[in-house]
Amino acid sequence: MGIIIDNDAMRVKYESIITQEYFVDKSNIINKFNKLINHDNSKYVCITKPRRFGKTSIAAMLVTYYSKGIDSKKIFDNFKVSKGLSSDETKKQLEIKQYEEYHGKYYTLYFDFSYNVDKFESLNEYLASINDKLKYDIKNTFPNYSVLEDFGSIINDNLLILSSKIKEKFIVIIDEWDYIIANNKFSSEEQRKYLSFLKDLIKDQPYNAFVYMTGILPIAKQLSQSTLNCFTEYSILEDDKYYQYFGFTGKEVKELCKINPKLKYKEICNWYNGYKAYNGDPIFNTWSVISALQYSSIKSYWTDTGRVDEIFQMINFDIDGIKKEIIKLIKGNEISINLEKYGTNELLNEETNNTNNENNDAMKEDIYSKMVTFGYLTYYKGKLSIPNNELKERFIKALKKRKDMKFYYDLITNSRKMLKMTLKKNTEEMCKILEEEHLNIIKPGDKMDHGNLKRIIEHVYFIANITHDIKEEEGNEKGNSDIFFYPKMGNRKNGTIFIVELKLNKSAEIAIKQIHEKVYYYNLKDKKYSGKVLLIGINCETATKKYTCKIEEYNVDQIIKKTEKKRKSKPAPDSNDIKKKLRSSKKGK
Repeated sequence: MGIIIDNDAMRVKYESIITQEYFVDKSNIINKFNKLINHDNSKYVCITKPRRFGKTSIAAMLVTYYSKGIDSKKIFDNFKVSKGLSSDETKKQLEIKQYEEYHGKYYTLYFDFSYNVDKFESLNEYLASINDKLKYDIKNTFPNYSVLEDFGSIINDNLLILSSKIKEKFIVIIDEWDYIIANNKFSSEEQRKYLSFLKDLIKDQPYNAFVYMTGILPIAKQLSQSTLNCFTEYSILEDDKYYQYFGFTGKEVKELCKINPKLKYKEICNWYNGYKAYNGDPIFNTWSVISALQYSSIKSYWTDTGRVDEIFQMINFDIDGIKKEIIKLIKGNEISINLEKYGTNELLNEETNNTNNENNDAMKEDIYSKMVTFGYLTYYKGKLSIPNNELKERFIKALKKRKDMKFYYDLITNSRKMLKMTLKKNTEEMCKILEEEHLNIIKPGDKMDHGNLKRIIEHVYFIANITHDIKEEEGNEKGNSDIFFYPKMGNRKNGTIFIVELKLNKSAEIAIKQIHEKVYYYNLKDKKYSGKVLLIGINCETATKKYTCKIEEYNVDQIIKKTEKKRKSKPAPDSNDIKKKLRSSKKGK
């Protein structure tokens, strides 16, 4: 076992992964890869996904399984891969046969092109260090081939010589292939030289039995047509074959939640769900889910581990309409847009593109494509959205960094407090927030009418758009309440409904009384909610700009019973009264 050949560190890594409490067996991907070995048209696989979706974990598994120098029989004989993947019995038996045939058959070559890069001043120095490690491994792994002068300074030539001497092919595993392109350590000329090095290492080399390459950035269109056109690529936008092995599926997360009953699947969904496979299946960020379960705490984990400047860069672009669209995304809405994958060539040319007067829509598409590639946005069926609460928090923090967007940051911060105080039924704090927002929105000389009062409510409950569907003027034949806040579909059982009635120069008590008299909650019985209901009366004294609030709390069953009582207690119309009304109406005519 060595540094590049049959990498021992990857074995140690994989053995630590499989002993974790929240381990998920993803070994069936090996059954799929085994079918590609030594097939020229399909033996090159490139997987590009955002950070913390388990790409390196799969790499560690492949090194551990395929390496001649690693005894892993006890590990994999207990995993799914050893049982076959297919439902068809004939195919399953072939998979089991291949599992046994390829297990520990190859020398693996593991290259992590992010490791120690920053220690070198030039690309040539960095590649020379890799070649030195390779020659060190050759010397120790194959002591009978002691004539190292046959091995020169070119890595792929050395591998060609080694393969010829030992009459063996290799499984090549490349991790973080795009790091040298993305981190801007080396010049553009050196970055392009690195791509040529990759081509020479991989393409059409007879020593490759199978190549697994992974990173964040997809291969650029130009590269896929020439330099690295040997790869079949599976990106965050396009993957119908391996998507279930990168990230956790909904079924896997449900099983993990059984291990830690302190956290409910629904809570995990709200924070870490939102990515979608090609067929709409939910995909969860593995790092965040495992961290939440380990610490029994729902908060942001993933965004602290990778690059976070992409969001800020996106907001920094003064492209027409993009700021409004970001606020729309933060509110939980979707944007319709046609995206293509963002790749290496786009990143290499980014500096040039930023200085040109490029088409506004094209620039916007590039930015959003980049955000999808890095995992900050998700894209499905032509719709763009922020995947989950974990990333919404990062977007909100990014607003604070721009002076022209700080208004929205303050708006979100204040509305978050208002939502919290409402749920706590702290009417005193609610009034303070309303009075403060009143001064921010209503300018001297503005007429304080019902419409402006609604504007204030819209501001103070801005963040509620994430958790609730907000409907204005909804009720029944008796009349409409000003605003209804319905918990979003995934939260109908435990969410809290708000029914808000607004008054000017009257009282909060009168507002609550009107909700009851007109039975605004009548239709809740048909909407299949089962959480709490808050009846909220808000009154503004226009002369003093002071507010009063009143809240009554019920559960949905209680409010439905009140509705039924009111309906039963209502006297049936008397036929004589009806006749009198008809006569009266005729006289009126």
